[in-house]
Amino acid sequence: MIKSELGRFGDRRLACVGGALLAAMQRKRTFCLHRLAKDRNQTIQFGRFLANPAVTAREMLATTARSTNRRAAGRHVLAIMDTTELDFPNHAASKHGFGNCGNGEHPGLFLHPVLAVDADKAGVIGLLDCAVVNRTEGKVSDHKQRGADDKESRPPPSQGHAFGCMAPRWRRMVWRRRGITVVGDRESDIYDLFARRPANVHLLCRSAQARAITSGGLLPAYCATLAEQARDTIDVPAKGKQAARQATVALRFGAVSLKHPAGQRQVAGPETTERPKTIDLRVVDVQEVNPPHGAEPVHWRLLTTHTVTTLAQARQIVTWYRMRWIIEQVFRSLKSHCLRIGDSQMTEAGCFIKLAVVALIAAVRAMQLVLARDGGSEQPISDAVDVSDMPALRELNDSLQGRTAKLKNPYDERLLAYYAWIVARLGGWSGYTSRGYKPPGPKTMHHGLLLIDPILLGWRLANRSADVRLR
Repeated sequence: MIKSELGRFGDRRLACVGGALLAAMQRKRTFCLHRLAKDRNQTIQFGRFLANPAVTAREMLATTARSTNRRAAGRHVLAIMDTTELDFPNHAASKHGFGNCGNGEHPGLFLHPVLAVDADKAGVIGLLDCAVVNRTEGKVSDHKQRGADDKESRPPPSQGHAFGCMAPRWRRMVWRRRGITVVGDRESDIYDLFARRPANVHLLCRSAQARAITSGGLLPAYCATLAEQARDTIDVPAKGKQAARQATVALRFGAVSLKHPAGQRQVAGPETTERPKTIDLRVVDVQEVNPPHGAEPVHWRLLTTHTVTTLAQARQIVTWYRMRWIIEQVFRSLKSHCLRIGDSQMTEAGCFIKLAVVALIAAVRAMQLVLARDGGSEQPISDAVDVSDMPALRELNDSLQGRTAKLKNPYDERLLAYYAWIVARLGGWSGYTSRGYKPPGPKTMHHGLLLIDPILLGWRLANRSADVRLR
């Protein structure tokens, strides 16, 4: 049966249409089926594919997760997660199964993806999972009283998401020898998640609550009493109208014991019937010194289960938390920068959820290559390419190189950067990196991925035919 990046779906034709849809998503940077398809017949094909009950978001995610798990073997993996909203103010979608998102007025969905990133090299390994929340009952008002399993920032394990480190299948992941650290922003500051952590999983999140601590008082006041250990300079990415900048920050760290939140109900779980009254953690406080006028100052209180007793360990925690920005870049690629998800004219919630998962997989593939393009992550090419495709890539690389040294692929063929260079050249990149030329971005990688996939498929088919003739 034909393999597909999206899944097999029990049918050869569905696998082929799924592959074509993913390729079109990578090429045309739109979420509209009419624009994705090359003609009316393919538009109908794509629509029927998404409406087919045999095609499920679960299988798409399971297919990409299997590849990610295989590539992550033996590494320390950061499972980075966040939430993004897909809202559609111009749709009268409430009749078609859409709930409310954002401010409660716009129909749409919440996506909670989990991205696997190499903790040592900061390279994207792949997509681990994603939960899709279609809020059909309006905005919740009792989130502080909800147990962890009921919070939208942590969909239940039955949805296969996020803090799925609590689910048995995550505990069987192939990289368990090196460990896994789940990294989240303020929405992940949930007491029960720390309380229910398996022994082979570490957690790291930015504190959102002024939590009570056993030594008396609240966490923010305790952090203010910690001695400053060092001052470092970090890059602050652009946010809204604020441009990217550098910030000087003071580092403080210490041990802390959190009390169970007063008034929050105890939620029985699969492993235990009662949560501990206290949790021992480490906190790393990162506060900007003399921020520029008008800029939002950096101040992170990072809670973690990792040991932090030295300055080097504290800096490592800050480095890992800053890698969370990678998932923000995926979201930008998913929406405004490349795929323009808001262009969709789809009205059925079930079909749109599948299309959103296809778009997410495409965005992750492109961002993986963008981050690997300069060779800094030293990722192996096997993170994106099957070893059997290397002869085809060598031939393709030779055809794309120019006569001068500046137009040669400068990377070792064992590195993912070698593959990223080829994809970027196919996507229309000039090959120059100096004299004002920009490096290839997500749009260029999207273009190149569409072209390289059929080239590699043709190579495999040609070599298969040759093998058959030899026999």
